[in-house]
Amino acid sequence: MTKPTIIADGIVLTCDATNRCGRYNILVSNGRILSISENLDSLTKEHPDATIIDAKDKLIVPGFVNAHYHGESFLLRALTKGAHFGLWEEDAQLSQARNKLLHSSSYDDVRRIYLAASLAHLRSGTTCVGEFPPLLGEDGFVQMLDAIASTGVLGVVALQNWDQIRKVQSLREKKPKVAVSLGKEKDFTVYSIEKLSQSAKELKAPLLAHIAEQREDVEVVRNNFQKDILTLLNSFNAIRRNTILVHANHTTEEEVMMVKEVGGTVVVCARSTAAKQTGYPALRHLAKLHVRLCLGTDWGSVDMIEEMRFMSQLPLIVPGLRVFSSLEILRMATINGAIALGLHNELGSIEVSKHANLTFFNVADIRLPRLHSNSSAEELAEVIVHDLTSGGVADVMINGEFKVCDGKVVSLSEPDILKEFQSTYEKFIPDTVPSRAQPLQPQAEQTLNVLPFIADVRSSQDETEGFEAGFPAIPKQATIVEIADTPVNPLVKRPKPNSDPIRPELPKNTRRVFGDDEEL
Repeated sequence: MTKPTIIADGIVLTCDATNRCGRYNILVSNGRILSISENLDSLTKEHPDATIIDAKDKLIVPGFVNAHYHGESFLLRALTKGAHFGLWEEDAQLSQARNKLLHSSSYDDVRRIYLAASLAHLRSGTTCVGEFPPLLGEDGFVQMLDAIASTGVLGVVALQNWDQIRKVQSLREKKPKVAVSLGKEKDFTVYSIEKLSQSAKELKAPLLAHIAEQREDVEVVRNNFQKDILTLLNSFNAIRRNTILVHANHTTEEEVMMVKEVGGTVVVCARSTAAKQTGYPALRHLAKLHVRLCLGTDWGSVDMIEEMRFMSQLPLIVPGLRVFSSLEILRMATINGAIALGLHNELGSIEVSKHANLTFFNVADIRLPRLHSNSSAEELAEVIVHDLTSGGVADVMINGEFKVCDGKVVSLSEPDILKEFQSTYEKFIPDTVPSRAQPLQPQAEQTLNVLPFIADVRSSQDETEGFEAGFPAIPKQATIVEIADTPVNPLVKRPKPNSDPIRPELPKNTRRVFGDDEEL
């Protein structure tokens, strides 16, 4: 039995059913929380041998749960930045790097990537990750699992192919937490859905449906099955309370109702899908029906505070979108994520008998709002969502053991891990990655046809597709049309001015970019 620890006099926000908060003392023993008390003296008398940690300048919350993340993106994000998701498969550099990563000669690089990514999660206050890995073979899959486990971060891994499924089935001890992915919508068949559902049942694992991220994904299923995605999965009894539903950007209200009826949770990745230009989660439907939501950073970022802040700012961008409170958003990043991954009985909130997975923020900073013992749960959550950053993470505890102290990793050598990752980065990423942004040309060289921005009233009225349909990928062969400077001939009769000065007549070669049905 390990020596107990008392975390004394910290400002605690539990994220339990009552959102209890205030100055508390937390007794931890054998990796679990034994007591949460306002009386420090009583705890020290009962446990005189306990180690006491002074936390009077700390704000303590449950360790964040990143419910959906692609670990490979920690390396490959340099190749996808600024690119529309629909063009990723056409990118030669990205395809080459992905294929190289799947080769057996790169499995040590896989270990380095996941070690670095997991350490970055840890440093950012995240203690549990829903990992969506690439199609690694058995050996690469094992390297990935070992790398995540070595940091202490708990990974719930979505199995992507039969090699990974067979490997988990063969493990007798230390089986990882897993889910069974249903794969890409374009690969859905009656056989695949039934077979993968059976495998999930045998492994006693949930299904994971990575769905409707793009409008094209929805259309593929409609064409192949004459049904919407969630309607299709529901016909196979694949929409259950424990099914992990990721993205669901382009879903209808009727589909969302199915999730509500089974008490399911949807993992929203708003910041990532905005960067990919694939649309936003169907938040109008989800909020209207009070579906439980949790957060995932998805691609590139490991920063859950940035993800929470983006969720809080969406109503500033899209008029009419429901405003979530800071406390609601914090719960999306903690207990709701644990529910989605099937771990809510073990983590996600600070409660007696749960694992002591805790994130500590240093709030003794003149730049932060003043906190006191009587600060409400909403006030504490507002500080996290609006004022703190991941740089303010002081300490991280997993299973009662400090993994980060005073901003420094305890059990692993961060410089060594960074050095190894840098070596892998230089192997996969070229010295010069071309910018996706097009530089502005001097006026004398190029004149662009610029369409005036017209506010789309559908963004606040139409709920059939959420609040953002996403931008279509622009084919690579598309070119910008230059307008030649033509001298004015006074003998040529000029057309009458447009009667509507706000809507000028546009050249016939102007390409519409906001949708064919928009009035210009």
